[in-house]
Amino acid sequence: MTKPPAPERGSRTRRQLALYRLGLTLLVMTFRVGPLASILARASKVFLRHARVRQLLRTGGFDSIVDGGAAVGEFAFAARDTCQGVPLVCVEPHPPSAEILRRNGFRVVEAALWKAPGRLRLTQPADATTSCSVVLEPAPGRPSWEVDTVRLDEIGITGERILLKLDLQGAEPEALEGMGSLWPRCAAVLLEVSYGPSGSYESLRTLLEARGFAEAGTLNELEEGGLPIEADKLFVRRGTV
Repeated sequence: MTKPPAPERGSRTRRQLALYRLGLTLLVMTFRVGPLASILARASKVFLRHARVRQLLRTGGFDSIVDGGAAVGEFAFAARDTCQGVPLVCVEPHPPSAEILRRNGFRVVEAALWKAPGRLRLTQPADATTSCSVVLEPAPGRPSWEVDTVRLDEIGITGERILLKLDLQGAEPEALEGMGSLWPRCAAVLLEVSYGPSGSYESLRTLLEARGFAEAGTLNELEEGGLPIEADKLFVRRGTV
C-alpha cells in the first residue's frame, strides 16, 4: 500500500492539533463564565441522554415499543425515527399532550396506566405537563382531570421483544401490576425511579429482578444539591439483550 506523502500527513496533523487547541481554549473560556457553563452542562446532559436512548433503540432488536407517559413525544419521536417500521404506542392521560401526539401521527391511548381499568384524578402540580400524576393529591388552583385508567395487557401490544418505557411520575409500580401476559414478551423496561428513603428505586429493582430482569444501566440522572434524586434506569430480561 502506498503511503500518503509526508507533507500531507503532517498538514492534517497540524490542522487537527489546531482544532484541538481552539476547542480547548473555547472550553476554558466557557467555564470562566458561570451562567454559560451551567447552560452548556445542561445541554450536554440532554444530548447524552438522547444519544443513550437512541443507542438502546438501535441495538436492542425490539419489535414493539410502548411509551408509557409519553407527554408530548420526546421519547416517541426518537423511537419512531430510530426504529422505523416498529409498532409504537403512546399512552398518555393528559388531554393537551395526547392531542399533540395525535397531531404528530402517533398511535395514542389516552388513559393512565394502572393496575385495573377505572377512573382516576390526574393532577398537574406544576407548569410542566410532564409532571402530571394520578398518585398526587390535587393542588388548589392547579389543573386536574378525571381520566380513564388502563392495564398494559389490555392495550393490544404486538411483538415478542417489547421495549416498555415508563415515566409516570410515581405510578410505575401500579402500571407494572397491569403487565399480566406481557411479562414473557417484554425484553427491556426503561423507567424513571427516585432515590432516598421514600424513593421507588429499591422496590422497583426488586420487583423487576423477581420477574427475571437485571439492571443494565442508567440513561439519565437528575441532581439536586449535587446528589442524584431521580434517574432513568434500564432493566433487561436476562439472556435476551
